[in-house]
Amino acid sequence: MPPVPPDGRRAWRRLSTPGIAGAVLLLLVTAVAVGTRWRQPDPAARLPPLPDLGRQTPAVVAHLQDAYDAARQDPASIAAVGRLCRAYHADMFFDQAWRCYGVAVDLDPQEWRWQYYRALIDAERGGGDALAESLRQIVARTPGFGPAWLRLGDAEFKAGRYAAAREAWARASELDEPPRDGGSPANIVEIPLADYASLGLSRLALMEGDVERAREGLERLAASAPAFGSAFRLLADAYQSLGRAADAARAVYRANRLPPFTPYADPMVDVLARESRNSTLLLRLASESALSINAAWSEHLTRRAAEFDPGNPEVVVKLGRILRTVGRNEEALEWFQRYHEMVPDDVRGLAHIGSCLSALGRYQEAESYLRRALSGFDDAMTHFNLGLLLVVTGRLDEGIREYERALERDPAHADARLNLAAALARQGQLDRSSHELARLLVDDPENGVAHANLGFVLLQQGELAQARRELEEALRLEPGLVPAAEALESLPHP
Repeated sequence: MPPVPPDGRRAWRRLSTPGIAGAVLLLLVTAVAVGTRWRQPDPAARLPPLPDLGRQTPAVVAHLQDAYDAARQDPASIAAVGRLCRAYHADMFFDQAWRCYGVAVDLDPQEWRWQYYRALIDAERGGGDALAESLRQIVARTPGFGPAWLRLGDAEFKAGRYAAAREAWARASELDEPPRDGGSPANIVEIPLADYASLGLSRLALMEGDVERAREGLERLAASAPAFGSAFRLLADAYQSLGRAADAARAVYRANRLPPFTPYADPMVDVLARESRNSTLLLRLASESALSINAAWSEHLTRRAAEFDPGNPEVVVKLGRILRTVGRNEEALEWFQRYHEMVPDDVRGLAHIGSCLSALGRYQEAESYLRRALSGFDDAMTHFNLGLLLVVTGRLDEGIREYERALERDPAHADARLNLAAALARQGQLDRSSHELARLLVDDPENGVAHANLGFVLLQQGELAQARRELEEALRLEPGLVPAAEALESLPHP
């Protein structure tokens, strides 16, 4: 035993203070090191977990489960994580996608697309200052990507920052179309990026009270993009502000015959469309496409929806309408019959079947379906289709009455008025026929077929000079109208 000092305390109690501090420090350092090792986060734990998929289709469940499992196995791989993010986004799980893109940004900070996808989700949620700030960062990193400038202009306009909106839209209007993903079928750009930007600039001019500048810009836009319904709607507002009520009415008429506003065909959204297994998103994007230009793309998206969600009646009837519009009536009939089996109480299914049967020349069957449809759904289109059938089968009086009923329900139904005029002319009611055509041309002065038909009626009435003017106008608007060219050639030279 060590000697006891005079004060009675043992020697071990006399350890130096630095020694004690060193020992404590050593313990603390060890504890910190161990604690750090224990708290090191699992990279896979950062991935947003799968949501409740109980109400999802098997296709969506398999899609998300596969992407999630792959990302969990390799959470440091931007390819695996990015695929999961896009799967969440494309299947409309926006919360999970938004969080996942945050992980992707950390893994791949040089790639601006992850932040742009996040901005698309912010835009779906209504935007705000966070969206505008994100888009500013994106255009700073990739100033040549026009859709980001277009979206930035929209965000700044909504926030009341008009100078910033003008600058963004002006930049977008100067940029080339962005490259597409190269997939097949392609999503053909129906309205160019520059036209959407020009629409924004005109909207801004109208809001600021510069109505003449807005009018000039919108008239140029309507001439260069005659299928852009939004341009005609805004042009109607400009005309109304200038007191040009008749011009405003004509612009509204044109707008009503064109598709409602649809977003610009963003190539980044196309990537999501090809990834998606969600029928809601696929149908929405398919409906945004004009079948006169993008029938193949719209059909592709709708067939994907039918593959992934075969029990959805809206998918079935949508595919039937696409096929009917492009003239593939045998295929359309099968889808409409399937729809009627799924929703037998919806008389619109009967109307669709009747329309297909009529187009296929099966008139007796078609008439039965159309009349049954009208007993429960008294709409202009079904009256028009029945009128067309009756005229084709030689029942002019009945056909004329159906066209008139269609126009009572929809006075802007141009095809009904055009066909009514033709049926009246066949009956020798030339004055009434010319009246209907003239009325149609008041609302739709760019209708080449109406000009041609009016020219034919005027020829029968002996009004050769006026007939010549109508036929020439018809050919100016639609150079391929062969009957109009032949009729014009037959006229004596003035």
